[in-house]
Amino acid sequence: MGSEQRRNSRREPRLGRPSVARRRGLSAVVALLACVLLPAQLLNAAEFSHWASRRVPDNSGARREVADLFHAEYSQVRNARTRVIENRRQPTPVRFWVEEWRSSLYYVFAHRGGESFEIDSAGTYVVRRDLESGEIDQIKVFLLDHPDYFVRLFPTDGGMTQLDLYLADTRVHRGVPVNMRFERALTEPFARVMESTRRSVAWTELFPDLDRRNREAYRRVETMVNRIRDVIEDLPDAEDGAMDAEGNLVFIESLVLQDQKPGFNCSGFAKWVVDGIHEPHTGRYLEIEPLKTKHLDQRGHRFSLSREHDRDPYFGLDWSRNLAIELKRLHNPFRDWQPTDADVRSVRYSRYTENVGYAVSELERVLYLLAVREPGRFYIGSVNREFGEAPILRQHVHVVVLFPYFTEEGRFEVAVMERNVESSMASLRRRYTGDHIHLVRAEADERFDPPVVEAR
Repeated sequence: MGSEQRRNSRREPRLGRPSVARRRGLSAVVALLACVLLPAQLLNAAEFSHWASRRVPDNSGARREVADLFHAEYSQVRNARTRVIENRRQPTPVRFWVEEWRSSLYYVFAHRGGESFEIDSAGTYVVRRDLESGEIDQIKVFLLDHPDYFVRLFPTDGGMTQLDLYLADTRVHRGVPVNMRFERALTEPFARVMESTRRSVAWTELFPDLDRRNREAYRRVETMVNRIRDVIEDLPDAEDGAMDAEGNLVFIESLVLQDQKPGFNCSGFAKWVVDGIHEPHTGRYLEIEPLKTKHLDQRGHRFSLSREHDRDPYFGLDWSRNLAIELKRLHNPFRDWQPTDADVRSVRYSRYTENVGYAVSELERVLYLLAVREPGRFYIGSVNREFGEAPILRQHVHVVVLFPYFTEEGRFEVAVMERNVESSMASLRRRYTGDHIHLVRAEADERFDPPVVEAR
């Protein structure tokens, strides 16, 4: 059976766990220790080796200790006892056990955080052995304390190693050659794999630098999230609703005071978030009219221009860009800011489309890489899709506010805030399958103070 056949011959199980408490995070302290984040090509071999050794917790000592089991008789492997392996070369103890599922045996080397062990923790190795051939045909290595960020190592027909890399459960590299025999990969530190592939995989762009400065930046994002969570359930909802510069709830289109049940729509909610930064610096909220400015020279085409008045297809894009530029003006009021100056136009592994953005299906991966690259920022997104009839136009139909960050323990989080509720990445993907989202960036602010909405 060729390597490609082995790769796709069966799906992996969701392996069971020993009876230990579920946990997240602490092992990532070791996995993501602070180290200057530099492009791999700027680090010499020794520097990259040192950097790589601090990214993913090592359990090579535990794998060497039980290496005889990788090719032992099945009866011996099935009788192998679950145990904790401690080794002076490992930063944390490792729990080892063997499971059988369908036509494979799985050797699991899971890292510990506190009193618990998890399969999907940073540094965990899951070695798969085919029961029919008796050969090891895959090694899975988790990069973070997260089930969706991992690599798979496979043997080539010549006995060497190749690598697939997954971010947010999506493959971004396939069949990367590793200058290492597969048998050796079973017991070598993962840092050696990273060293071997540093010219093919941008490893230094995949892990956050958790030094003191960046921790403070991520903490600013988390602080904004927590303050929004404290009040978001009390925010009212209303079509076409927003807060004006005086704090009155008005209709965005007419600027007339809302009657009946006043509140925010998705655009008004995004302005409410930005007002929470703007008002502590200036003593006032943003005016609505400038945020409605249409940038006809920056987006659209002859078909959409004829429908600006009745369809307003780019309202969400213009609104989100205008909000982001207002925040930029806070810190540099004399610069001639252009409407697109806050756009997120380039993220590795994803294609940006002008005035459309990125596929919603790729959003979590995009936000992860942005959080690594740009600590301390949040993003206003304008969801767009083909919409309407006669003609069908691409229309920006929804605005969301996205907060990606790493916790003190190194765990990646994304808070999704939209129209007065906190939702989730899964919810966005489900509701906007096949659609796109345009992103603008903004700096998180520790002075963020959510505006108080008076009940009427």
